Amino acid sequence: MAHPLRVRLYYALQALDAATASRLAESVGESPALVSYHLRQLREHGFVEEAPELAHDRRERWWRPSTDGFRFSLPEVADVPEARAAALALQRTALANQLERLEAWRDEQPSWGPDWTGAAVSSDTMLQLTPAELTAMQEELQAVISRWRTRSPEASTDGPPAPGPDGDPDGDVEAGGGSAEEAARGGREHVFLFLHAFPFRP
Repeated sequence: MAHPLRVRLYYALQALDAATASRLAESVGESPALVSYHLRQLREHGFVEEAPELAHDRRERWWRPSTDGFRFSLPEVADVPEARAAALALQRTALANQLERLEAWRDEQPSWGPDWTGAAVSSDTMLQLTPAELTAMQEELQAVISRWRTRSPEASTDGPPAPGPDGDPDGDVEAGGGSAEEAARGGREHVFLFLHAFPFRP
């Protein structure tokens, strides 16, 4: 997944739900043969799968994502230098892809009209959290994203989903180890929350 084209293909396939190699090649601007090779690599590692029921004839091969996304934790691979290097390479590739999409959105904004430009989000917030609080916030955000992913097809007509139970940001959280300065802050550090949400067409 650290290969830039594989990241682009995976994101494009998630947006399209399912597609042929030819359709994906148009989306990413590469040849169908090269796209087919990288799709096979993604299939080998469980990121995509074939969708033969969508084919109109034997020559047509459809693909779809086999996962809703991917997550990994650097501490889990800290003791394996090769795995850590691969994870860092994937982080760099994914970040470059995100920034490329953001730059494209900035250039394309006028063509989307006032409704979409008004709905798009660009926000940053400075927080002070403990590691446990940051983990809890991450889980809450993932739950919100998952809820919206599930209801995306009908979200435009049914309105926003009912909010879940509120978290308790003021609850007691045990602080981990650290310096005397960290202890004086109750284990909190500044956390930069970087959020962008905008439309795009694969």
